[in-house]
Amino acid sequence: MIGITRRGLALGAASSVAVAGSLRDVLAQTAAQAVATRNLPRTYSGKKLKITWGNTPAYLQIADFSKQFTEATGIEVEFVALLQADRYQKMMLDASSGTNTFDLYLTAYQWKEQIAAYAADLTHIDKEIKGVPDQDWADYPKAALDAYGRFGDKIIAAPFIGDASMLVWNKKALREAGLAAETAPQSWAEVIERGRKLVTGSQYGFNMPAGKSIQTACIWITLFHGFGGEYFTADGKLGLGGEASVKALRFMAEELGKITPAGRLTWDFPEMINSLATGQAAQGYMWAGGFSTLFDPAKSSIAGDLGFAATPQAVLLGGWGIAVNAKSANADAAKLFVGWLTSPEISKLATLVAGQPCRVSSFRAPEAVARFPSLPAVLEAMSGKTATYIPIKDSEQINIMIYDEANAACAGVKTPEQAAGDLQEKALTFLKRRGYQRG
Repeated sequence: MIGITRRGLALGAASSVAVAGSLRDVLAQTAAQAVATRNLPRTYSGKKLKITWGNTPAYLQIADFSKQFTEATGIEVEFVALLQADRYQKMMLDASSGTNTFDLYLTAYQWKEQIAAYAADLTHIDKEIKGVPDQDWADYPKAALDAYGRFGDKIIAAPFIGDASMLVWNKKALREAGLAAETAPQSWAEVIERGRKLVTGSQYGFNMPAGKSIQTACIWITLFHGFGGEYFTADGKLGLGGEASVKALRFMAEELGKITPAGRLTWDFPEMINSLATGQAAQGYMWAGGFSTLFDPAKSSIAGDLGFAATPQAVLLGGWGIAVNAKSANADAAKLFVGWLTSPEISKLATLVAGQPCRVSSFRAPEAVARFPSLPAVLEAMSGKTATYIPIKDSEQINIMIYDEANAACAGVKTPEQAAGDLQEKALTFLKRRGYQRG
């Protein structure tokens, strides 16, 4: 039986670097011969760069792919694979303490304001560092470039992994249930209607995480915005306890929860993707990063029957950028690496490896779309109206409050009304203490 565990998601990916060997070899050779690689200087040969990195398949595949940079420049790159929460803590401790162990940081856009004071300006690196290809900043979806990279008049992170919340489904299961397998639901009400008809035997209708994890917060944020919620009212007051918040919590607890497998109160991303890949859940919430697994027949029982579309009613923007530590002793070498890895030419090749581009040209590359048919849908999701995490410096703290209260509502410890009220009260107290709100 195909299955993925938390440990297996990281260690299995490390052993497989999940691209077929022949394709990996061809891409490595192509990358080595690319103009962007051939123009790299050996000015910094012997330098070593250290970067905070992800631990899921896409990141491990790209780390392996990046050996071409080392061969061309003589610069060694150490990718330190970390869980998302650990990346944040390592980054901020390293930068704020002045330790400067890391030369580069993989950074989420909700951390942008906190890392901005320590990050180098990348706006003109193609003119400042010899060998850096033209960065063509216009080749990114505007929402992604603004969210991942821009801070004031600077670009402090090069967009790297493009991501948006997606709805996926098992077309075979829908056909067997007499449902339209090629049609995407236009509302969350339709998701529930389909999901109820998909519950049969050991099969469930959704893959909702309800654990104390960021994925639970992501579901809530997507529903909250889809149901008309806004973080702040027109007059600047916090709006986390209103009708949209209650509706999102009730929908999670009383609708999605009833068609999701037991154990969801501890679920995070590995369980979400595993339930889809094994056929346990016939619909689900997913990030673009999961498609490399779901399209892989060796890892997914639904690889040939995968339906996908942006989440209905609202899309939550995900994704990552790479920032250069301005105090790094190897800052110029680090800029060279970022400029090479995120350049239009290398981005297209990396897309064939991991399936998670951020550049528009890579999303549209025919060979990439042939390998990952979901790419046009992801680009469309990223290019439309998108929701983001709460736009404050301490958004991570609010996300923790969101998933704590969502977990309580889904566990039945609190009513949706109580959970929404407590979320509002906790967040407001925090924002007042930090000076975001008065009165």
